[in-house]
Amino acid sequence: EQEGTYPLPEAQLDRFLLKVLIDYPQLEDEKRMVTAITSGRAASDFDLSQVPRVLGAGELLELQRATAAITVDDEVIDYAVRIVAATRQWPGIAVGAGPRGSIALVRASRAQAVLAGRDFVTPDDVRDIARPALRHRIALA
Repeated sequence: EQEGTYPLPEAQLDRFLLKVLIDYPQLEDEKRMVTAITSGRAASDFDLSQVPRVLGAGELLELQRATAAITVDDEVIDYAVRIVAATRQWPGIAVGAGPRGSIALVRASRAQAVLAGRDFVTPDDVRDIARPALRHRIALA
């Protein structure tokens, strides 16, 4: 699966906020994908007006502003930093997450709070987003 590509070095991986794992599509969805792609039709043949709009540019900017305004209590920041620091001391981890991991964890936790409709971050937000925020920042021993 890596043929023709090279894995990114740790320093570059660390610049991604999250690593989201995507599961395989359901069989019917995969069949539709295969049919659409192998039908010989050009990409320009597809009617993009049929794709439902999820978010406009203005709404996206507003969500970014709202995320930046989310309150993060000092104790929650401490909790996030301790989680990241633990990755540096765990016996089964050869390389732990650095300070960018702590920053990413708090930023992603803010987004988690926005999606939950809150204006503050909880320890549960930190815990729930820790795997996607840290999985690409650590190397197992």
